[in-house]
Amino acid sequence: MGGLTTAFELTSQPGWQERFDITVYQLGWRLGGKCASSRGDNERIEEHGIHGFMGSYFNALPMMSEVYAELGREPGQPLATFEEAFLGSNFTMLWEWRNGGLKPWPVRAPSNDIPPTDGSYYKGVQTAIAAIIEEVSEMLTSTPGVPKIVGDCIAALLEKAREQALTIPMSEGPNHPLVREITDARSFISGVVKAIDHLAPKIAEHANTLRQALLTLDFYAALIVGALTDNVEVNGYDILDPENWTDWLTRHGIHAATLQSPVVMTTVNICYQSPNGDTSRAARMAAGAFLDWTLRSAAYMGSVIWSFAAGTGETVVAPMYEVLKRRGVKFEFFRKVEALRLSADGKRVSGVEMTVQATLKDPEAGYHPLIDVKGLPSWPSKPHYDQLVEGEYLRATNIDLESYWNGWPNAAFPHLKTPHTLREGVDYDQIVFAIALGAIPYLCKELLTESPAWRDMVANIPALQTQAMQLWFSKDMYEMGWSEPLDPAKNELALSATYFCPPNGNAEFHDLLKWECWPKDNQPKALWYFCGLMPDYEAPPPFSDTDYPRRQSERVKAQCIQYLQTSIGTMLPNATVRANNPAGDPNGLDFDLLVDTQNRAAQGVQRFDSQFWRANIDPTERYVTSPPGSIDCRLEAWGSGFDNLTLAGDWIYTGLNVGSFEGATMSGKLASFALSAAPALDTIIGYPTVPRPQVVSHRRHVPPPFTAASPGLRVVA
Repeated sequence: MGGLTTAFELTSQPGWQERFDITVYQLGWRLGGKCASSRGDNERIEEHGIHGFMGSYFNALPMMSEVYAELGREPGQPLATFEEAFLGSNFTMLWEWRNGGLKPWPVRAPSNDIPPTDGSYYKGVQTAIAAIIEEVSEMLTSTPGVPKIVGDCIAALLEKAREQALTIPMSEGPNHPLVREITDARSFISGVVKAIDHLAPKIAEHANTLRQALLTLDFYAALIVGALTDNVEVNGYDILDPENWTDWLTRHGIHAATLQSPVVMTTVNICYQSPNGDTSRAARMAAGAFLDWTLRSAAYMGSVIWSFAAGTGETVVAPMYEVLKRRGVKFEFFRKVEALRLSADGKRVSGVEMTVQATLKDPEAGYHPLIDVKGLPSWPSKPHYDQLVEGEYLRATNIDLESYWNGWPNAAFPHLKTPHTLREGVDYDQIVFAIALGAIPYLCKELLTESPAWRDMVANIPALQTQAMQLWFSKDMYEMGWSEPLDPAKNELALSATYFCPPNGNAEFHDLLKWECWPKDNQPKALWYFCGLMPDYEAPPPFSDTDYPRRQSERVKAQCIQYLQTSIGTMLPNATVRANNPAGDPNGLDFDLLVDTQNRAAQGVQRFDSQFWRANIDPTERYVTSPPGSIDCRLEAWGSGFDNLTLAGDWIYTGLNVGSFEGATMSGKLASFALSAAPALDTIIGYPTVPRPQVVSHRRHVPPPFTAASPGLRVVA
């Protein structure tokens, strides 16, 4: 997505055709990277994991609104407008470990009238603090059982805080009066929380709701006091890079009960910050990245979450492809990058070696990648074999062209064994390297040998495996025991990031079922997604081990089954064996509830075979995390150290520095700026306005370039 954003930004400039000739080279048959999705059996949507936009995606949401405006679909066509494609939601279900088990903690954030089509309203710390003040005010107004003395005290604090946040510059930092006001109030709040905890077994449910509100308030207080005390408005967030997030919150006085609550854990859970992907270990995240992400999240546009009306491939990737194709960007599918070669002086990339994975029967016509599903342009789960010379062989052998362990090309097609090399000065002038960080050790060996900065980046920024599954049920969520009523008129979704690990994220997307094609007598009523990390302590085997993907898929299958057998009853108590039989397991899933069109006679755990699960193990699929000491090792878009190589991807330095679609979008804008001086840096919302500090490494950070690109550049992404 960083590469596609780069192409979008370059081609958004007037007269770009006179300056650039852009070609996107893509592994396999579909675009999107970790956001790629496709259609499987019954045209069901199959994803790498759970995807959606935060309301704080100040760059990604406006970009997609531009995409849809240019897409120009006719009224009545599926997802004709941005408003039809992106649906705001303010509900999330948190889960708190309390009294020996997970307890639901439903959260409904207030909506606001800030349009998601223009992120320029976000001005950093001041905007976030103002948003937190309004959210707290709304939360306390709607929380039952607030004692009058507590309500009066907090209301007075909020009124004064509003004025101080608007009239006194955040650059006052530790001298800002909010620090003193909030610090004084926190002692009072902590006393109330302790009293509620002491009385918890004896008090009514509304008092627990009050407790949750006060814990949330304490968390926000820690964020505000910490941000001002460390003066991130002046110093930036990077100065906090060496410190772990929990140490930072503790240093700024967070209550012990708050630190253990799910409202604090949400950021590290949705951002997958467990070391080595092992959720049995405490999450580690650079304090600056944690603070920046969390403050932005509080300053959302319109809604906390903007979900997709269809799959990610249909809602995001296909529209971007159609717009870029229409603009004149070239696409070369079935191109697997094997190596970047350096010039003799080590200053430039002199060649890009690729494997041509398949050849077209009609090269002049090009490859047509999309399919139509109920009028919606979509990505198939397999290539269009009928367009490929090698198609029938690939169909018969079911070779996965996205896998690094596929053993392809093989001896049956010797013409594909010869690398195709793009040559500097002949095929390109500038390269945008938008391949995921996990692939760099394999593709950029010469660059790693030449550059200590590249070696530091690879050594200090982890790229982790993840796992995902999707389940189609014959009963709806309420029939299976989901307890919290949701309002479909407000697009409230059962969405959580703090459930049992390792796939602690889950979501129910029954609204997507209308885009799938199921038999009338065997239609699912619920669609649950689960996604999380996968422990990763051993180096992967050589790519010649073609059985490795199967073994990892079986590993994920076994882990998913075990998870469902032990963890489903808390969330969906009526989906258990005992709930559907006179006797049986009171917590494990009744697998007979799974919709199976492959083998309707299958019983029990056999029915899981018809569901979808995925091991995201390939170098291009790994999730990039942000542990302490890693931010300083991120290279800038223009800081590759090689004259004709620009970088894009959520693993580069964006200021946000958290694996996300927003980070990828920012990276693409930064890559475009590196090549063309546009868009201007001050229009990339959230990119730091202060110079990047030298924190840990001895590498000199590269300041932004300010010269425009030369005319007539050939750019490859």
